[in-house]
Amino acid sequence: MRLLSLLVVLPLAAADLILPEAVERQGTIDVTFRANGMVTGQGEFSLRWTDIHNRVIEDSTRAVELVDESEIRFRLDARRIRAMKNTLEARLVVAGKEQTAKRDFIGRPENTDWWDYIILMWNRYSARDFGTLKSMGINAGQIVGNNQPPPPFLLENDLRWYAENIATDFYAAYHRYFPDRPKTYLFREAKELYARDPASKEAFKRLPSLSDQAWLDRVSERIEKAVRMHKPWGPVFYSLGDESGIADLAAYWDFDFSDHSLTAMRPWLRERYGTLGALNQQWGTNFKSWDRVIPDTTNEAMKRADGNWSSWADHKDWMDEAFARALKVGADAAHRVDPRAFVGIGGAQMPGWGGYDYARLVEVLNAFEPYDIGNNIEIIRSLAPSTPVVTTSFAKGPWEKHRVWYELLHGNRGMLIWDEANEFVDKSGKVADRGAEAAAYYKELRSGIATQLMNSRRLADPIAIHYSQASLRTEWMKQHQPKGEAWLRRNASTERMDSDFLRARESWCRLVEDLGLQYNFVSYRQLEKGELARGGYRVLILPRSSSLSEAEAAEIRAFTERGGVVLADIEPGTHDEHSRKLAQSRLAGVRITQVDAGILNYHQARLLGKEEPVRERLRSLIPVTPAIKVSDAAGAAVTGVELHTFVNGGATIAALHTNPQLRVNELGPPEFKSNERFEKQRDLRVTLPREMTVVDLRTGKAMGRLRQWAVSLDPYEPRIFALFPHDPPKLSVSAPAQVTLGANAEVVVATGDNAHQVLNIDVIAPNNQTVPHYSGNLLVRNGTATRTVPMAKNDSPGKWTLRIRDILTGQLTTVTFEAR
Repeated sequence: MRLLSLLVVLPLAAADLILPEAVERQGTIDVTFRANGMVTGQGEFSLRWTDIHNRVIEDSTRAVELVDESEIRFRLDARRIRAMKNTLEARLVVAGKEQTAKRDFIGRPENTDWWDYIILMWNRYSARDFGTLKSMGINAGQIVGNNQPPPPFLLENDLRWYAENIATDFYAAYHRYFPDRPKTYLFREAKELYARDPASKEAFKRLPSLSDQAWLDRVSERIEKAVRMHKPWGPVFYSLGDESGIADLAAYWDFDFSDHSLTAMRPWLRERYGTLGALNQQWGTNFKSWDRVIPDTTNEAMKRADGNWSSWADHKDWMDEAFARALKVGADAAHRVDPRAFVGIGGAQMPGWGGYDYARLVEVLNAFEPYDIGNNIEIIRSLAPSTPVVTTSFAKGPWEKHRVWYELLHGNRGMLIWDEANEFVDKSGKVADRGAEAAAYYKELRSGIATQLMNSRRLADPIAIHYSQASLRTEWMKQHQPKGEAWLRRNASTERMDSDFLRARESWCRLVEDLGLQYNFVSYRQLEKGELARGGYRVLILPRSSSLSEAEAAEIRAFTERGGVVLADIEPGTHDEHSRKLAQSRLAGVRITQVDAGILNYHQARLLGKEEPVRERLRSLIPVTPAIKVSDAAGAAVTGVELHTFVNGGATIAALHTNPQLRVNELGPPEFKSNERFEKQRDLRVTLPREMTVVDLRTGKAMGRLRQWAVSLDPYEPRIFALFPHDPPKLSVSAPAQVTLGANAEVVVATGDNAHQVLNIDVIAPNNQTVPHYSGNLLVRNGTATRTVPMAKNDSPGKWTLRIRDILTGQLTTVTFEAR
């Protein structure tokens, strides 16, 4: 009879399974099996659901009776999804006739709102090698955004990606890959064009112009297409361009005098000035109509003897605006398709030229992958604390480990690895030296501590550092006007290494940190809108703030009248926001303490142990003392140890980390090119304002009730402590005693606090092996959470164990259930 039944089953044309292309991992999935034609009779319907982990999530057969029907509808439990790639197979047999259907669907990743730490590998490895990389803690990769997803080498390992280089040809036109020439080829061409005809502005016309509407439309359409392709897979973020900029990176150049740019600039100027007469008065010009307005080139501005660089400065200001507007076009295109997407740029540069006015950029982008230069990381996290930032890892060794921890403590939500030499996994598939070295701290970062810091609120003391793009322009012109056309030979590197403006800002940051304090940058835009009062600041630092608007000056004046302390390293406000020299400072008569010139080189002096006079002078001027005091073992002040504090519910997190100079090789003469002073273990003492319960977050060790304790600080790794006013609540965990294979084990946790606590959960199979796709971090947002362990039909029967560590309190507990 069995043979006869097989013989009479006749295949028909394929049926279909109807369900969403991508589903969230919660709620239910509505699925329809659509037969090929109407079906009548009794039979059976079989369903099999599998995923990339070889889990058999569903495997069932049920009887059906159909009467002129073509559809069978059913629901699946979306909480059972543990992979991006899932496959459904269905089979309907009625009256001896068989119909089958097969459909893949996507389980969108759980971390699409970026609450968990992400380590991305930029370079392309094989699927085999990405499996090895995943075992090191790397949990994402990258593909070119215009390529069709998914990339098999990532999908086979259930790894996410970010979509990059979507419009680099537009946003980084003068610093991009060419197969047969250097990436800076077009920038070099522009310089050569100027050398051939200095009287012409052709070399100062950006191709393509950031204001060319045809290009903007083309790029917008391309980005929409790319996001439409990638959206179902939930990429980590979309990168509009890599190492973008108005010219080559953050190099100075006189872009953009094209018709597209000038035509767009004039309405912007009209909006700012109101009348042509007002513009002429500010610029010292006599234009007869708006369509004749053309700003000064750099050479023309340098020839002015009246200190009025308004025309030149407004053009540079416009180019920052044009760059931001162009990026907004790209971000808006992405968000039209995927409103939840993180959209940014890769290889973002130091604050300064090239369009890098971060006060504007944080308003149009919601993700950044910057190189940590010129305090851009601090500026981004100050101006947009909820914006995800990742930085790139190029190196190896102890200082690279230090840098990864450093960036985390300064607000990063992950990292991007550059490995073009197969230093993580070699060609034979073996773990290489750099990979072996990094795996230990990558795994620790991914095991909850990084995620706990990300989901805690970083604290700053009431100290504001002025972020002024107008002052950057003025100070640049003051520095380079005497040198004439030497500016034409400058590039992005010289702008970085030969800038008193950047040096001053760097020194102020290190000085405040060496006092055991933290700060926020306050932008010129925020200052005008009352941020000093709204933020409760007590100290305002003006690093080379030569240019101030009337609104900024009024806010500073009001700040001092409320008792605020203002510190400056030069006379501030000598120029207006258009870089025009004023008859007297806009802060004339305001109580300001001007610090001596030693502040400019503080970042160098601290490397040689020569920082104390300046540091102690500033200690006497800043009326803020750290709530948590860090000293050496004898109680004396220390240099080169940074204190980071976070709050989370009723807990305070205090992290200590050595604070050397990043990019130390760029600090000038040889004696300044070493962090040797900070390469030693430090014996420290931590003193709290009152006795508290202390937990070592990295070890989970409860240290008891303390007000003071000794700390040995490694040169490269931080010490991180959680501080509680009372003993933290006990972690409560409940799980079912038995679970049927193919059903869900619902594990309920209660932390007893409203903090955003992170639990690291290892799910261990009966063979004592941790199961990665059931394990990971759980964010408990309101005191309780449920972890669903969706047992597959083909999981091993026996005793399963959940080992749960509460990162914030250090508590460790285990629960077990029997799977049958």
